[in-house]
Amino acid sequence: MIDIQSQNFSVTEAMKTHTEEKLQPMIRNYGDRIINVHVHLSDENGPKGGEAQHCLIHVELQKMPTVVIEDSEENLYAAIDNCCHRAERAVRKAMEKKQTLSRKPAEI
Repeated sequence: MIDIQSQNFSVTEAMKTHTEEKLQPMIRNYGDRIINVHVHLSDENGPKGGEAQHCLIHVELQKMPTVVIEDSEENLYAAIDNCCHRAERAVRKAMEKKQTLSRKPAEI
């Protein structure tokens, strides 16, 4: 269900574990409606430093648009944390919006 890929470096076991742990609340709460979660990690500037650590998350939902969240930070773990938190919030809002729309009576 969770696919983690990287560009310009190898994903360490610690990065993989950290990312999966940060995604667990979202999967625990909405896993029955999530098809796949794709995480793309990259280091845009390489050894030059700066706000170059990038995390991009695609959450594919059943019968709903894909949620796409991205964040860049100096620290990759901070980018992962921010992205995972924002992804969970976006998925929750999408679910709430779908519930609200399904409760409204059809307009004639």
